[in-house]
Amino acid sequence: MNDKNKIIKQTFQKVFDDLEVVLGWKQGFDSLHMTPAFIRKASDLDQLVFNPQCVQNLSGYLFSTLKAADPEKQGKIGICVKGCDSRSLTALIQEGLVERDRVYIVGIPCEGVVDVKKLRNLKPSLTEISGITIEADEVVIEADGKTERFPIADVLAHKCLQCRYPNPLIYDALIGEPVTARVAQDAARPAVEQLDALSLEARRNFWLTEMDRCIRCYACRNACPMCVCQDSCIAETRSPKWLSQRSDISEKFLFHMIRTVHLAGRCTECGECMRVCPVDIPVTLLMEKMNCIVKELFDYEAGIDPESKPPLQTYDSSKTGI
Repeated sequence: MNDKNKIIKQTFQKVFDDLEVVLGWKQGFDSLHMTPAFIRKASDLDQLVFNPQCVQNLSGYLFSTLKAADPEKQGKIGICVKGCDSRSLTALIQEGLVERDRVYIVGIPCEGVVDVKKLRNLKPSLTEISGITIEADEVVIEADGKTERFPIADVLAHKCLQCRYPNPLIYDALIGEPVTARVAQDAARPAVEQLDALSLEARRNFWLTEMDRCIRCYACRNACPMCVCQDSCIAETRSPKWLSQRSDISEKFLFHMIRTVHLAGRCTECGECMRVCPVDIPVTLLMEKMNCIVKELFDYEAGIDPESKPPLQTYDSSKTGI
């Protein structure tokens, strides 16, 4: 067990009697994949790990976990968060969906997580992983008895290459030293700028081509920590009826556009929507563009300050130019 894993375990051990469950990461079905862990017994804390393979945003599981919690116990939920995860948790607190005093937050500064799809494309024969570390501008992989190094751009997730908040912004305990962000908070977004440089027709054709692959599995919605109205989602409700079950491009496009607008001022760019998409639609780009608009119009970023209100939940005439 590395030092960070040991400290995470010890941190939760100290408060475990006050917790109903701990959300963290553990070994998945092979050495490359980690999976969310729901720890209900102190003896299972040894399962907890943290490494660049811990890609899931656990805040996405928190809302449903709190809803399912035993109302008689009223115990806290322990949760591990990376920088982007902490913004999602903050956004949930801002909207009154999570009570701050119901969670015990262990923050973990993050140097980035790997994109398993990228890694598989680079090394299709990859089998046994004994360790992945990030050193400066390289990802170092110990696998199959060999050490291999890759540029971070070839292996890290898209969100990590432009991460502005690698350190948790909200926590009860911090594990490890803060890390330096790869880009400045006001840095440009190359992928968004590249799309903006296209004509309206070219942009429309780009998205129609991407959306045509959509199979309407709703994995993007299901993985998103801020898509909390799944019981009455516009994709499935029939009263009122917004969408049909047809799989033509107009229905697909409408679903993604409505979801993007619903996340205006709420998306924290955790990248879960793009990570889980089975047909590799870059849906995060829609959210990034929307966040640029919200920043320009309202000077607001989601999930930064738990005391502030998202711009679409308030009204300030000074922000409208009226």
